[in-house]
Amino acid sequence: MEDKPSHALSGTYLSCRLTWACGVALGAWACGGISGGHINPAVTIPMCIFRGFSWRKGCKYIVAQTLGCALGAFVVYMLYRDSILVYEGGLPHAVLESHSTAGLFITRPIPIISLMRAYMTELIATAALLFLVLAMSDHGNWSVPRGTMPVGLFFAILAIGSSLGSNTGYALNPARDTGPRIVLTLLGYGSEVWTHDGAYWFFAGWVSTIAGGLLGVFLYDAFLYEGEDSWVYNILMGQAQPISCLLYTSDAADEGLGVD
Repeated sequence: MEDKPSHALSGTYLSCRLTWACGVALGAWACGGISGGHINPAVTIPMCIFRGFSWRKGCKYIVAQTLGCALGAFVVYMLYRDSILVYEGGLPHAVLESHSTAGLFITRPIPIISLMRAYMTELIATAALLFLVLAMSDHGNWSVPRGTMPVGLFFAILAIGSSLGSNTGYALNPARDTGPRIVLTLLGYGSEVWTHDGAYWFFAGWVSTIAGGLLGVFLYDAFLYEGEDSWVYNILMGQAQPISCLLYTSDAADEGLGVD
């Protein structure tokens, strides 16, 4: 039988988007009844700021999210190490070489776009994610039935990745980008893991995604949400002062995003 070209044996852009969406959905399903589905700092931090989610819990979640992503990256590397070495032509690993496999674990902007466009891509994509997450968990809106929110997340991640993912690889989640970088550093990929594209890991992976999350929650709370656990809604209704926005904790918010 004739051998197929190597590219025919690899995944397509759509198959990768489907797999990633499945991973996010199943991750949320696995912990939905425990944490409310908090697997992303770009979700947890805006919920602390806008919806009174406990900062104490939030900080613990962010550490766990990052360590969990690091562990996942390590497992994937060990499972596919032989294939990685064959593709790269052996050690040492690199980040910026044409046959680098770092992109399997971390995000990078494509060479033809500016860093500012990459940052804006991450911001807009994460804002869309948070807007949809809140819409799906809002009982005053057309919320999804109990226990089925991961299905909605699957379609949200699939849509965002398919439409906005090609510029940067769509981090959407600081933990999923930083955790693997920690592992790649330990595995010998070098300092370029942190220094490429002007500390891209920080400005795109953390600043842009969290700013996008904040924007998404603000837009939803300002235009659609009618819950008193939102200080934005309370201010617009004349029921609260802006100075109190970061000083309260909502019991309802501590219940999570309704993923369970």
